[in-house]
Amino acid sequence: MDASSPNELLHYLDTDGLIDFAQRLVRIRSVNDPSSGSTEQDAAQAVIELATGFGWTPIVDYVRPGRPNVIIRLHGSAPGSHLIFEGHTDVVSEGSRDLWDFDPFGGDIVEGRLLGRGSADMKGGLAAMLYAARALELSGDLVGTLTLAALVDEEELMLGVKDFVAKGYAEGALGAIVCEPEAGEICITQKGAIRLEVRFHGRISHGAMPTQGINPIPALMDILDFAQRTELQLQTQHDTDPLLGAISITP
Repeated sequence: MDASSPNELLHYLDTDGLIDFAQRLVRIRSVNDPSSGSTEQDAAQAVIELATGFGWTPIVDYVRPGRPNVIIRLHGSAPGSHLIFEGHTDVVSEGSRDLWDFDPFGGDIVEGRLLGRGSADMKGGLAAMLYAARALELSGDLVGTLTLAALVDEEELMLGVKDFVAKGYAEGALGAIVCEPEAGEICITQKGAIRLEVRFHGRISHGAMPTQGINPIPALMDILDFAQRTELQLQTQHDTDPLLGAISITP
């Protein structure tokens, strides 16, 4: 990227279009919910349509049926470094709508704030990265390669980014900017994560004859105790990172 000032780049930023697109994304219920047939498909389609309208040629790569990653490569006026802008198209469930004071997928702007599930995490960031890339392209200051990645499944198993990396889209990248909100902070490092699912199986019995059944709750208590002891052991063995804090095990 070249060194134009932020004020110069803002001249090329379509702020109205950015806001409208962020609202459009929020209004799409892109929860991965197989029971209702909901996936990231419609949100990805909105990204595809925007990219096509900008004259870009998006790559649509299905990670699972109905769950496409959308990848866009922009090449600058001269060779240079490869940078990635990354965001995700899925959102967590809205839960019970009775607990909301407004439509969780209304996408309305009230007192200057965009309201709705995903407005921060991360439909707003997704819209911002696409329009920022467009402004950079229009300014003529794009040098090198900019990859825009709108990926699925950030909220669960990270299938989208795993597929993105496995297929080589991140190869040769100097770095990546993940356009995720972090309480107004710019984070320069990230934690790793291992997610485990433990299932407990019991056997039902009458409350007066518990010995004829198998109660899984004591086993659950043992696992929780083991997790807590393991967390303390790891925290003793490893230093606390000044940016990331201590190792944690969170049931």
